[in-house]
Amino acid sequence: MRTKGIFLILLSALLYSIMPVLIRTLGSHGIPPISQVFLRYIAAFIAAALYFFRPTSRNKIIIQKKDIALLLITTIFGYALTNLFYTYGMLNTYVSNALFLFFTFAIIAPILAFIFLKDKVNVFNVTALITTTVALILLFQPNGIPTWKIGGMFAILSAVGQATYLIIRKKLKNYSASFLMLANTCMGVIVLGALSLAMEQSFYFQGGIQRISANTWITTVLFGIDNFLAWLVMTKGFEYVKAATGSVVLLSELLFGIVLAFIFFREIPTYLTLAGGGLILLSSLLVILKGEN
Repeated sequence: MRTKGIFLILLSALLYSIMPVLIRTLGSHGIPPISQVFLRYIAAFIAAALYFFRPTSRNKIIIQKKDIALLLITTIFGYALTNLFYTYGMLNTYVSNALFLFFTFAIIAPILAFIFLKDKVNVFNVTALITTTVALILLFQPNGIPTWKIGGMFAILSAVGQATYLIIRKKLKNYSASFLMLANTCMGVIVLGALSLAMEQSFYFQGGIQRISANTWITTVLFGIDNFLAWLVMTKGFEYVKAATGSVVLLSELLFGIVLAFIFFREIPTYLTLAGGGLILLSSLLVILKGEN
């Protein structure tokens, strides 16, 4: 089962690796940040509902009172707002800086797991975290720290939100991945819908939404489906592995990003990028092979 969990997290990482490009694409085609997340959440919610209520499924919505608070935290902060913070981070600072700050969730999550889940820590976990930190610096080479300002703050909030989601997912282990995705996307539509209507009224009431092209709408729908699938398989994967292990393996998204950039954009990685990618691979292997012993 642990192997299945690792595979699902790797698949999630692959699906995640195309999201930064889609965020920039939608932003450049006239969809403001909150509305961008809201509209793709609609597509994600429809996909989640179709999956949860599919004819072959026996899924039922059963929520225990003691879990309501955790469900609200994970659906509102861990999912809905995390993606919004991530989008704002991408649009308000250098992509490299935003990614560097966001991926610190792989360092934050194991610390939270040690505190709240009482996950055991061994020398391999610690080595993997140190290696991960160095790898992130080599990969993104964060610069212009004084210019981070609003973009950096949102990227950090998205990292904390992602780490929180991974930890609470372990606390809510009695709930299926399909139910959590239905709840996540439902709250995402409600929260982001209210925020977008309150803060981006001109997009809806002054003709902005009418000017969106058919291709942009198609991209938004595909983004929503990708969003749903990435979170679904990640949520499912974390049913089988520790939070510390899964969070580091999830960093393989960066390796997929390097490969996709070379294939589609002919971006040749630098020696520092290759070194950082190699360290990410080493960190993942450490926690896969030794981290849960």
